[in-house]
Amino acid sequence: MSGFFDGSDASRRPPELVSPHRKPKPLSRWRRGLGCFFLLAGMGMLLAGAWLFVSAPPAVPAQANPTATALPARATATATAPPPQSSIPLDDAAPTALPILPTLSGAQRSALLATPPPAADASRTLQTSGLHYDPFTIIPQRARSRMTTYVVAAGDTMDAIAGQFGLERETLAWCNDYRLALVLHPGDVVNVPPTDGACHTVLASQGKDIRAIAAQYEVEDPYAVIDSPANALSAMTPESQLPSGTRLFIPGGVGAIITWDAPVEQDGAGNVIAFAPGQAGSCGAVAGGGSFWANPLPGGTFVRGFYAGHSGIDIAATSGTPIFAANGGPVLYAGWNSWGYGNTVVIGHGPFSTLYGHMSRLALRCGDWAAAGQIIGYVGSTGNSSGPHLHFEIRYRNQPQDPIQTPGIGW
Repeated sequence: MSGFFDGSDASRRPPELVSPHRKPKPLSRWRRGLGCFFLLAGMGMLLAGAWLFVSAPPAVPAQANPTATALPARATATATAPPPQSSIPLDDAAPTALPILPTLSGAQRSALLATPPPAADASRTLQTSGLHYDPFTIIPQRARSRMTTYVVAAGDTMDAIAGQFGLERETLAWCNDYRLALVLHPGDVVNVPPTDGACHTVLASQGKDIRAIAAQYEVEDPYAVIDSPANALSAMTPESQLPSGTRLFIPGGVGAIITWDAPVEQDGAGNVIAFAPGQAGSCGAVAGGGSFWANPLPGGTFVRGFYAGHSGIDIAATSGTPIFAANGGPVLYAGWNSWGYGNTVVIGHGPFSTLYGHMSRLALRCGDWAAAGQIIGYVGSTGNSSGPHLHFEIRYRNQPQDPIQTPGIGW
């Protein structure tokens, strides 16, 4: 065996066998020293962290700074960051960082900054339970400055349209054709002014300047007409005369009552003795009349009152219902009227006269004398009418009066 392993060739030496029961060699001294160093360093860091935790100052109580507790956790974590430009403090004590509010335009932000702050409101203050505020939407309130139009739909009335635009019904009557003031039909186009007032069409032949036109509508300051955006007259003066056909809006102007402006004849005492002389239907000069007042259509339904755009009252009833004379006197007019009244009768009562329009047929004619309560005709829908009714007027020296103010009429 020694011939094979003579020790001269180390690569041929067999491997050394190690017993599992042999004790391991001890670690070297430098390794043990390094391990002790890291162990001591870890214990030191642990002790230092515990000391920092114990020696930290106590948290500020919520009562000492209610503003801080009012902020959400996200806002507290970023309290050192500048607030977003779109955040608007609610008052002087507001925090430097608020939740992001809806973005405002530059013009809206300027308008808000120029508006004095509102009175304190508990719903808009910071509370310990969180930030509370009333959400709002900025909607600029822009007044209309120009004329506009409205297309009439079924069921519309002049009163309803005026209310929709915040205007008096007289304003619409004074800025539209008189036929629209009497009755509306679907598809009619109504002129709607920006504010209450009257409208005027210039006639150069009248020779009126702006000052005179304003005075005609009871407006003292002619610059109210010149400065109105609806007129575009900034280059004009009160003495300026405008071309014929120029349409003006007179802010605050008061127009005349829209009515059938029929001429009349009166005697020396002021009694009306002829109505619309020379026109078809006029009965010529007839004096007398006047007894007591009575209801012309006691079984009807009141549907429309008296105002500047409507010179009488409307009383609805089924077609053919009898109409009675509201007072006694001679027939001054009996026939068709082209101003929108249709079949019409006018009766004289001294300085007063009564008019009955839209009748289906007449029961009187020229030369007749009516007694109070006598049948003079029948309900119809002739002329400019939307349905069977009586249009009833009382005039004093040919100026329309409100029939409801006359005792005995019944409405």
